Parts: sequence; C-alpha cells; structure tokens
Amino acid sequence: MNLNLPTGTVTFLFTDIEGSTRLWQQHPETMPSALACHHAILNETIAAHSGYVFQIIGDAFCAAFSTARDGLDAALAAQRALRDATWGETGAIHVRMALHSGAAEVRAGEFTSGEYVSGLALSRVARLLSAGHGGQTLISMATRELVRDELHQNMTLRDMGEQRLKDLIRPEHIYQLLVPDLPDEFPPLKTMETFRNNLPSQLSSFVGREKEMAEVKRLITRNRLTTLTGTGGTGKTRLSLQVATDLLDSFPDGVWFIEFAPLTDAALVLQTVRTTLGLREEMGRSKLVMLTDYLQAKRVLLIFDNCEHLVEALANCAEALLQACPNLRILASSREALGISGEKVYRVPSLSIPDIFLETSVAKVSQCEAARLFIDRAQTALPTFAITNDNAHVIAQVCSRLDGIPLAIELGAARVKMLTVEQIADRLDDRFRLLTNGNRTALPRQ
Repeated sequence: MNLNLPTGTVTFLFTDIEGSTRLWQQHPETMPSALACHHAILNETIAAHSGYVFQIIGDAFCAAFSTARDGLDAALAAQRALRDATWGETGAIHVRMALHSGAAEVRAGEFTSGEYVSGLALSRVARLLSAGHGGQTLISMATRELVRDELHQNMTLRDMGEQRLKDLIRPEHIYQLLVPDLPDEFPPLKTMETFRNNLPSQLSSFVGREKEMAEVKRLITRNRLTTLTGTGGTGKTRLSLQVATDLLDSFPDGVWFIEFAPLTDAALVLQTVRTTLGLREEMGRSKLVMLTDYLQAKRVLLIFDNCEHLVEALANCAEALLQACPNLRILASSREALGISGEKVYRVPSLSIPDIFLETSVAKVSQCEAARLFIDRAQTALPTFAITNDNAHVIAQVCSRLDGIPLAIELGAARVKMLTVEQIADRLDDRFRLLTNGNRTALPRQ
C-alpha cells in the first residue's frame, strides 16, 4: 500500500476525455500517441502539485491531494498544458475535470497504490465529473469553501447553482473555475434538471447491482420492451429507477416513471399514462390516439412499475404504443412477464450473500452486496454502527438467512436502533414479526 496517499480531508480530482469513444473510431491510428501525451500531461501536472494518481481507467484519471489549493492548481495547470499540446491529426483533446473534498482513509485493496475507503466522497466527485463538458473544470461547495480565500488574482469561481446529480441524495452546489486564458462558455450542465424526467428523488443510496445495471442497460439499448421480473422485495423498482437515471441523456424527449401499484381499475391505465406525460384530455379523441400522436416521433423511455395486478391491460397498452411509436422504449417491472411479442425478460436476482463458512473477516463480508446494503442502512439508522471483527460473522449470517432479499435486509438493518446484530440474528426465527411495521408509507403489498 502507498502510505503517501493523503488521508483525513482529501481533495479528489477526477478527469476524463470528452468523446473518447468517437475519437478512437475516427482516429484509430493516432489516438494511441494522443492518449500517451494526455497521460504524460496529467501525470506530470498532478505530481508537480503534490498529488497522487491512485487509479487510471482508460482515459479517466483519479487523483488525490492533501490540500484543495494543490488540487485546484493541478487542474488549472493540466487544462493549460492540454490546450497548448500538439495533437496532430486527432485534433484537440478536451478534458473535463471535477474537484471535491471530503473525508477519506486508505487501506490495502484492489489498486496497487492503495484503495480509498470513502464511498460518499468518491461517488460525489464522479457524479460531478459526469455533469461537465470537455475543457470545463467543476468544483463542489466543499472544495470551494476550502479555496475561496486562496484564489489567484486572475481566478474566479462562477456560481452554477444547486443541482441534482445522478444517484446522489443531496443536491450539490456547483462552481466552475474561470481564468481569462481558458474557455468559459459551455453547454448547460448535464444534471437531473437538464433532462426531461419525473424520476423521484431517492432518500437512500443505491448499493451494488453493477452487473445487473450493465445488463439491463444493454437490453434496453437492443430491445423495445424490457421487463424486470422477480419476487417481491428483490428491488425491481429501485433497479429500474437507477438504470433510468443513468440513461437520461440517451432519451432527449424524456424519461417518465409511471407507478401502477396504487391503481386497481384496469380502465384507468391509459389515463394514468396520459396524466404522467402532462397531456390534457381532448374531446372526441381517444386516450390511445392522443398518446400515440404525442410519442410517435419522440425518443422516450417509459417506466411501467408494478404491473402484475394489471398485466393484461398493461400488455395491451405497451403493445399498442410500441407498434405506433418507433423510437419508444419501455422498461417494465412485474412479478410476471407482460407476454407480448419482442419482450425481453430479465429476472432480478437477490443480492450476493457472504459464505458464512468462509467469508467471516470484515474485508470479505464487506465485499458482498447484501452485507454492504445491511451496513449502509444500519449506519443510516444508527450513525455509530460499524462492521467489526466481532460482528462481521453475525452480519453474514443475517444476510444469508434473509436470502439476500433487499427489502428484508433493509427492514432488518433498521432494527439496529433497538437491537444488537446478535439480537437481530437470534430473532430471525420469528422473522415475519421482526421485519413487519418497518415503513409506515409502504404500500400494502410490501
């Protein structure tokens, strides 16, 4: 492990090349040398400002600094060096950058130079980076507070306002670094406010599911209708919302979440879709005609959530809309498939669980999705909660006995306010009593 990696309050600098996939397709012969030049510039400028590169994935750099001022100076120096570099036939390389400061610690792990244990800080800077454009440097409120009194004379920070970023519960107040010799005008930030959608804000973090998300995105890209199936509590709705959030920029005409769980009358299906899309009722025109006319030329993703009790009506609705609207995609969630032509069904599995006979250490248990979810929700309920050598095996037992079902794990983790993990494990023999009355706002089906 690299013991020189900063700890405590760390400023993270994340960067990547705008449109790198397109550049590789257009300039396959010259991109290797351009990428080598890009890497050399970033490595040199980060090292020159006392920074440490702890991860490189393709053209994306992740660096850490002990002070926010060093991180800001490194970003500025890198942008200037990238501007002045000679790129040949590839053309200018435009790199977006983001800076965020937060608490972090280092442990031996996946990376040769050590692994940061700071999910919140790393997630926030990654999402901040995804909102920017090539040549633009974005700064979080936390970093701005650390550098506001240390800016160079020709340096200013443009207030971009408070923005919702993908997968983050708390909005981020964003600033853009401005200097006279670098571009300062860019398209609107790629935040949740930029894209047309009605996706609900999530009140808890999203844990795991990396493989599932990648597969569902692939299915949506290749198919008009994708249906997530599985038993209750496996997280179908949350997975669909997370996938939809990541695909916002793929559907310029909107991503719309339509909740059917409270609906009991199949005759109201089309009206519910119409209302969600904001269409006013017109005398003499059927709801289906109104919907198909509106959606026919648009690139839209509709999320049909909780379809099982209205499966026939929703199957008819989906089929009619997809036949009339060639650019429409539908992502449905249901305990059973809709059963129409062209539907691709993906069964959502339970979360990965620890092997209670092998994975008993803190490191091993923490790697499993079910345990990560339990720990995250337990810390939400009781901020002082932590996985230790004493309770890691018991956490593994709880997750295993709950079969990795997300809803059950969340309900169990919420009990740490009143019970120890050992007590929760002991009471799982009466699990239905232990796990009830967890969420007063939950629908009866939950």
